[in-house]
Amino acid sequence: MGVGFLVVAILLSGCAGYTRKTALPRNIKTIYVETVKNKLDIERVYAYQQGLEMDITNAVIRGLQQDGTLKVAEQGKADAILKTDLLAYEQEGLRFNQLESVQEYRLFIVVRLKLVDAKTGDLIWEEPNFTGDNEYYVTDITSIGEQKASQQAVGNLAHHVVDRIVEDW
Repeated sequence: MGVGFLVVAILLSGCAGYTRKTALPRNIKTIYVETVKNKLDIERVYAYQQGLEMDITNAVIRGLQQDGTLKVAEQGKADAILKTDLLAYEQEGLRFNQLESVQEYRLFIVVRLKLVDAKTGDLIWEEPNFTGDNEYYVTDITSIGEQKASQQAVGNLAHHVVDRIVEDW
């Protein structure tokens, strides 16, 4: 009986530190997600997926709808507004063959996030460099690998954005 009690006490104490609570003010129940604005430095763009701004916007909206903590609302009817700027879409080589040709890339999508109180215009929080990423291998059809990696990086980014909006770990 003493060992059973000890095991239960240890399990319960371990769970006590793992709580999920909202990071938002109590008055924020709805959110409007602005379309992502492309702020890429045209001089430094070496890779880009057309429609990336809408892909990110739609992925964040879907993520918020799936999470259910906040209701996605129309502009003018929301308590908060998420403003997102696309800052970078970059690739870096991860693995190289003996001839120094890239075999695997990591794709990064970097955005600036601002969550604003829609009623007052006050900044709730800001993240200046928020990243989603994914890796992909170079194949005979590199553009398909990059496109798939881009979609997965967008999903990764959207998941992290939703977590940042609704959770305080």
